[in-house]
Amino acid sequence: MAVESKQNIARDQQLVRAALLGENSAFGIIVEKYWNMVVALALSKVSDSTEAEDIAQESFLKAYSQLANLRDPSRLAGWLSKITMQQCSNSLRWAVRNKRALGCRTTSVEALDKQPAMAANPGLTQNQIQFVRQTVKQLPEKFRTMIVMRFVAGLSTVQIAEQLGKRPGTIRVRLHRACKLLRKDLAPLLEEVGS
Repeated sequence: MAVESKQNIARDQQLVRAALLGENSAFGIIVEKYWNMVVALALSKVSDSTEAEDIAQESFLKAYSQLANLRDPSRLAGWLSKITMQQCSNSLRWAVRNKRALGCRTTSVEALDKQPAMAANPGLTQNQIQFVRQTVKQLPEKFRTMIVMRFVAGLSTVQIAEQLGKRPGTIRVRLHRACKLLRKDLAPLLEEVGS
């Protein structure tokens, strides 16, 4: 394990202990440190960035309230990831139940892709953006999560490895495989945009 990674784990352990002792600023540092990871994980499950940020907030609130239940503070990133995935499931379940209770037509997760794209996609048409989203969504989950963490949240391979409890080499291999799959599947779009 790299020295930087060991230092990171030791820092997480210190922050968890301090937060458990009532130092709110320690938990604030945890939130700052893991915010991008949690939002990226949420974005890998929901299409809307605002909803992903809401899920991130709920995830950190839940983590704060259950911090005493974290048995191994060195596994903080993995623990936060599990909470985030559970919050994503809860959010999707809640949305479906709410719409049914109100007598509204439910919107499938796939229909969320029809929402306007963020302004971060200059030069692409709405159909092209939808094609990219669908292509990424079709990746196996282990690849999709890493693609979102790398290219949406802007995390490095080392940061992703730390967040997911994997080795950086494993992350690099999976990102390479994911990009290879995407390149093949996005080839028609690349030709269209390039011409």
